[in-house]
Amino acid sequence: MVERLSVPADTTWLMARIAALLSPYYEKDTPQGVRVMEAQDWAEEIGGFPQWAVQRAVRWWKSADNPKRAKRPIEGDISARIRIEMDAINAAKIRLKSGRDFEVRYEPSRSPRVCTDEMRERADRLISNLGFAKRVKGYEWDGAE
Repeated sequence: MVERLSVPADTTWLMARIAALLSPYYEKDTPQGVRVMEAQDWAEEIGGFPQWAVQRAVRWWKSADNPKRAKRPIEGDISARIRIEMDAINAAKIRLKSGRDFEVRYEPSRSPRVCTDEMRERADRLISNLGFAKRVKGYEWDGAE
């Protein structure tokens, strides 16, 4: 699966995807020769990455999650995000090279806390001192259980 998720995107698809990303930012009077040079720079920077990672990086750039989305991205912006998208695949590659299995182990970090009467009393005092009404899941609580 790691190999399939690492197959580089088709160059034609890649250039079309980048053209679609940049189309809102194009200046109308840019000579075609300059656009070709820009496309070569993009191909050099992000060629070799899988289609799914490029797609996710581009969509992230244009999303509300990116505070710089109104700015025209440069090659390194998208490349940096692709590398983040590839983190899980790269970790899997390292793990596979190590020869270790992928067994998932769950170990609780600590035992559950027990709430004593003294702890409840301290919480009640704190709530009262702060001027808050006692509530549990939206219901008034009089301290009785």
